Amino acid sequence: MSPPNPDDGFAPAPYIPCKDNEISDQYCPITELNALPRYSWLTFSKIDSDFPTEFDPLPQEYMAGVGFYPSLIVVMAVIFGLITFFYSCCCAKCNGRGAKEKVDKVTKRGPLVVLLIFLCLFAGSSIVGGMSVQEGLSLAVGYFDELVDEFDELASSGSELNSAAQDIQQQFDEYASSCQAASSFADEISEYTSKITEFTADADTFPELLDGANESFQEYSIYAPIALGLPLILVFMNVFLTTFGCSTSCRKAMCTCRCLIYISNFLGIFSITLLGFFAAWEMGFGVFFSDFCINPNTNMVNMAEAFGTASQVNITEYFVLCDGPNPMGGLLVDADNALVAFKDGLESTVAAPVNCAQTDAYDELISAIDVSRSAVDDLILGASCKNLNPHLQDLTYNSFCERFVPGVAAMSFSMLLTMVFLLPVVIVSRHFAERVVEEENGDQMELVGVGERHSEGRSNFAQAY
Repeated sequence: MSPPNPDDGFAPAPYIPCKDNEISDQYCPITELNALPRYSWLTFSKIDSDFPTEFDPLPQEYMAGVGFYPSLIVVMAVIFGLITFFYSCCCAKCNGRGAKEKVDKVTKRGPLVVLLIFLCLFAGSSIVGGMSVQEGLSLAVGYFDELVDEFDELASSGSELNSAAQDIQQQFDEYASSCQAASSFADEISEYTSKITEFTADADTFPELLDGANESFQEYSIYAPIALGLPLILVFMNVFLTTFGCSTSCRKAMCTCRCLIYISNFLGIFSITLLGFFAAWEMGFGVFFSDFCINPNTNMVNMAEAFGTASQVNITEYFVLCDGPNPMGGLLVDADNALVAFKDGLESTVAAPVNCAQTDAYDELISAIDVSRSAVDDLILGASCKNLNPHLQDLTYNSFCERFVPGVAAMSFSMLLTMVFLLPVVIVSRHFAERVVEEENGDQMELVGVGERHSEGRSNFAQAY
């Protein structure tokens, strides 16, 4: 199926290149299904996308990817549960004198142990979300660099065409000196040069918009590990100190246990504050980018309108939506038309009734025009939507909407849950520390009572004798 009025190798809406033959002139109409993101969440079946980048996982691969993170958390829970079980058995020795009393002491810590397990799991899920964020950011930086390289290459090719246009101008002046009729076609070569110059200027200025966005994401990639790592380090320190502070092995050093718990409580309160701050910060990013991914193509154009010039907005809108006239390709088409008119005019000078001499300057001029036309044709393909749109779609979907946004959501949600479970850990461990103090005071009182009874017994024995 061919689209109506195809333009320079891409299909205007509502047609897109067929997935099986993207390079050919065959196009497929966009339906409601292929307007969805790259794959169907319900059927796991391949569907045509609204952009040429392929993403077609098998059902097994998709299910493995979806179930990886939950499976990781389950494995962590099982390992932590086994460690806790063997730790309890070792503390109670599972047999021997006083085993029942030691088991009772361990089981009294059951709620605290459960809270610590969930705390570690949610903190671990924050790490998983952070890894997804970092992967998305690294991909975004790479895609930005690819886009900048593409436009730099276009600008470099435009500069080469400008240099070639100057050579053509010199050759034309030499030929026009021997054929006065050829001087009437000077406007065509001037128009060609101006169009190529304008194209080169657009190709030079557009990377500035990309570099600005790229710098923002690079800054976020610096602060994101701090926002994730600092509170989680404090959380794991809290878990470590709380575990040792409530350990049965510290029973003979109650002062040490109490100090460890007090330190862990301080770290816990400080961690709750940091978690709340960074979770709110990450949630703000998540809300913004989740709204962005509802309609990413239109939102990319809106962002260009907010930060770019009118020329940059037009270029962004075309290469994102692949609809309407190509602002950069149009300049090249006009330049090519001017070059064709210039060549046709020159060829008319050597024919009747002018009959100018076909000199070496004429032959060199015609040859230079043909070379420039070939370079313009290659540049038109390079500035087509089919060539540049996949990079923008990879940047939008593969980096932001598939990795960065879910990762930010996982980080903020996990941080909130970690904060919620950290608060009862602080309260329960504080209560446990107070109970340690009571047991310590009770032991001291018991030792004092034994000493008094021993002194009283010795006094009675002395009086009897």
